[in-house]
Amino acid sequence: MRIFKLTFLILMFASVKVAAQVIPENTLGTTVSSEKSKIDNVETNQIFKRKGNLYFSWGYNRAFFGKSDIHFTGDGYDFTITDITARDEPGGHDFVTYVKPNTFTIPQFNWRFGYFINDKTYITLGHDHMKYTMDKQATLLSGTISTGVNDGIYDNTEVLVGDAAEAGVYQSKFVDSLPSGFVSEFEHCDGLNDVSFELGRLEQLWISNNNKHAFSVHGTIGAGMLIPDSDTDVLGQEPKHDMTAGKKAYHLAGYSVSASLGLQFDFCKHFFLLGKLKAGYINMPDINTTVGGGKASQHFNFVEPMVLIGYSHSIGRNK
Repeated sequence: MRIFKLTFLILMFASVKVAAQVIPENTLGTTVSSEKSKIDNVETNQIFKRKGNLYFSWGYNRAFFGKSDIHFTGDGYDFTITDITARDEPGGHDFVTYVKPNTFTIPQFNWRFGYFINDKTYITLGHDHMKYTMDKQATLLSGTISTGVNDGIYDNTEVLVGDAAEAGVYQSKFVDSLPSGFVSEFEHCDGLNDVSFELGRLEQLWISNNNKHAFSVHGTIGAGMLIPDSDTDVLGQEPKHDMTAGKKAYHLAGYSVSASLGLQFDFCKHFFLLGKLKAGYINMPDINTTVGGGKASQHFNFVEPMVLIGYSHSIGRNK
């Protein structure tokens, strides 16, 4: 509900029109056509020129995930755990992490390349690097397991998952007494990587007299490919991802659809700061889990606030 209220306030702010400029009164001899020309010139000067611009932006995000059911299949098992909660892992607990060449990609980051088709419409390609870690929690498990110590048939049986993770906010101490060892770890640790195309539109709110600084509100819609690197512990079987051995498990696992709303400040003609709230849906039907061919599938909603800084420059006209 708070997110919806924030979005509503931004939309209300975006609806405020740029204050009308006072047009000097005509002299007695000015014709109607010359008056129209003056008005056209004022309107033109109020537009922050973007057509033909290429831009690049870099920034960092937080991510919040809806609950999801996760289905696991593999050699000797086929089961589902329900209403799973998860959290992000933003990293970057000190400023140095964000500026050192060998650590600035450790936190959850975003980058985008974009091109302005005209002064208000643009297309972008980018990468949202989020991280997803399943909480320690009680859940209901249904399905069959024919391997290991948890061999059996389960029908909405309450069990413990995420044994190796931190407990979720609403988990009580009794969860430690539940049967465990089913899914001790499940995280998209080296990225819940969403590589997406977006179509965007902006509306200008303000521009400075020298046409070098401006405020604008931005909206986008997009679709992407999910390429996670997933670290899992399913029934104690060897995971596809092994951080110790340097083994990654990047894999095209699914897709995303999303929309965003943001406020941008352009300064010194070429630079900008952008604060943006993105929300969407992720569906991953083909997640790699174990070296033995184990798979998982899940889908969930997400909300992703982010802050970015960028540079824009024309490739099609003189500045």
